Amino acid sequence: MDREYAERYGHFEQWHWWFRGRQRIIVEVLRRELGGRAAHWIGSVGSGPAEGLSWVKAVGGATARVVGIDADLMHARRVVPGLDYVVGDLAAMPFAPASLDAILALDVLEHLDDDSAGLREAARLLGPGGLLLVTVPALPSLWGPQDVINHHQRRYTRKTLWDAFARAGLPRPSITYFNTLLFPPVAVARWVRRALGSPARARSDFDDNRPGLLNDVLAGVFARASPCLPRADAGRREPAGHRARGLIPRPRRRDVALRDFPNAVRLAVPPETR
Repeated sequence: MDREYAERYGHFEQWHWWFRGRQRIIVEVLRRELGGRAAHWIGSVGSGPAEGLSWVKAVGGATARVVGIDADLMHARRVVPGLDYVVGDLAAMPFAPASLDAILALDVLEHLDDDSAGLREAARLLGPGGLLLVTVPALPSLWGPQDVINHHQRRYTRKTLWDAFARAGLPRPSITYFNTLLFPPVAVARWVRRALGSPARARSDFDDNRPGLLNDVLAGVFARASPCLPRADAGRREPAGHRARGLIPRPRRRDVALRDFPNAVRLAVPPETR
């Protein structure tokens, strides 16, 4: 993403309705899919700013450890207590195979030149019985300045996300759209902006909002999608939405171990490897 925008990204994560609503949905989905099982190690690949991961720890309980992995050293400047953070190449992450209980790839695949390679690498880290949860921007028809400023390579449909998993040699995931309630106004706004022409400099949609009552209401509306999302083993079809998520459960875990990896900066290391 643009450097100036990246500097502000962590701030948006703290208050913007889109991040707050998505966070509540992801927490609900993880708790439901994990079914009360302990998730000792939760990894977030392409995690972005370290301070934006504090909410993940609550999902796994008091014994859970959360590790963020990102290629940009800038995002590791504010590592919060109780969080491990590793800077390294997402195509060859410095972890032993089958070392994590749950992996989040939240709006990451669309940034990668080879999304199937990213999925294969994430799945390599996932232990037996673990869970891979992916979210991506949905529907190419919604392409706009938000995608440009984020350096997105693509937006997905259900089929193209299935295809990415297939190219990675992974089982077909459960895929569902979310943010369906806000899809109509989002779509209209994107299409109107496209009809009016793009500004000379791409501007983030996040800049159109401010903390306050309206932001709180939008976060609540967005989050209302969580009870409607089917489980990973459900076959129900649901209406189109602004985002899509896919998850695969994997058929017991091993301790986390970091590989020697010269291009990785170890800012915090799991205790087993110290």
